[in-house]
Amino acid sequence: QEIGVTAKIRLPPTQAHADAGKLGNMSKISGPQTIDERMRCLIDCGVDLITVHGRTRFENKVTVGAADWDAVEQCVQSARDYSGDAHYPIFANGGIECYHDVKKCLYKTNASGVMSSESLLEVPGLFCPGKGDMASSGTAKDVLERQLGYADMYLDYATVFPPLSGSLGVRGGSFNVVRSHLFKFLHRYLEENEDLRSWLGDQALNTIKQARDLLTDLRSRYDKIDEEQLRLKNSWGDDSSWYRRHRRRNTEEPDEPIQLSIEERKQQAKLRIQKMKEQRMKKSVNTV
Repeated sequence: QEIGVTAKIRLPPTQAHADAGKLGNMSKISGPQTIDERMRCLIDCGVDLITVHGRTRFENKVTVGAADWDAVEQCVQSARDYSGDAHYPIFANGGIECYHDVKKCLYKTNASGVMSSESLLEVPGLFCPGKGDMASSGTAKDVLERQLGYADMYLDYATVFPPLSGSLGVRGGSFNVVRSHLFKFLHRYLEENEDLRSWLGDQALNTIKQARDLLTDLRSRYDKIDEEQLRLKNSWGDDSSWYRRHRRRNTEEPDEPIQLSIEERKQQAKLRIQKMKEQRMKKSVNTV
């Protein structure tokens, strides 16, 4: 029985990275491995699928920059040329903040697929048309309900499928896993409700019930705020997301024309019609 082997890599550091100050204290690279050399090495080892993160290993957390999709495209071309397989599977990783970025990255890199990590921790529906969009592309109420909904759903799953005992340390036990996910789902709102952020970070909060109480409290603080007022809050801006706490978007990359499939266009039309119906229902209720 054949077993597939995959590999995930970052870009090899170059002298250009060193000159730009992207390699920490390293100012000179001696004999760096090139992209072509790295891809050939992996293919010669029998790797069946490669995921390429468009940053070097030095670019993370506060030192992270825009993902280099041009270099990812070079990896794709190099692997396919060397393997002789025009469809050799390469996945692109890095710079994927929303559903639009998925389409743009595929167009730019010619990769077989796209991987996301940090963004999915905040917006698990990132790969779903209409659910993984930037905050500014919908209403502030929609974004609020989306994030609260993710937190609610996660607590349901954590109740049925609790994290392994002792995960993320002995102190706090497996609830630290729950705590970590809630911080990401609710990041933009906890930043403007510091008392709730501190409460969630307190080791005394260590049960699902307490987490639901916190969620109820957070929801109640926004219940009576209308759309116009919500848009004035910091939580409305795209820069308030968990993903952007250390990052900026791939703004250097120009938007490319994105071709949506017929099914995707139908889905977007359905979502628009559904929103229009909901707005009409709200207006009719208010007039009554």
